[in-house]
Amino acid sequence: MAGIFTAIVREAAPAEPFLVYLRPTDIASAIERIHRSRGQSWAARNIAFVESSPWARRRNLRGPGAVLELYRAWEALVSPMYDSYPYPKLRVTDPQHCWSAALTRIGTAIRSGPADRRS
Repeated sequence: MAGIFTAIVREAAPAEPFLVYLRPTDIASAIERIHRSRGQSWAARNIAFVESSPWARRRNLRGPGAVLELYRAWEALVSPMYDSYPYPKLRVTDPQHCWSAALTRIGTAIRSGPADRRS
């Protein structure tokens, strides 16, 4: 992942892309909420997709716990990448609590100068 991240950053450098990282504080609750809101059929497909991945099979992960462990592992990978991202960025924690406030914050950060949006 780090190699792919570095390659993307290098390729995108001329554009200085603005990164928005939407981050739930409680991953388990976020997964439960998404599964509930999208319905049982979607949740079952999501779980089956994760369960059938080589990553989950190597770890013998099954059920909703497989999805949770995938996102916990993902967070451990992407958090340091976010921290090292050299261009304007914004971490929005728990945007689902108030999407209008989150979108306003994102819009404000995008319109502001580069020094104001490296948070």
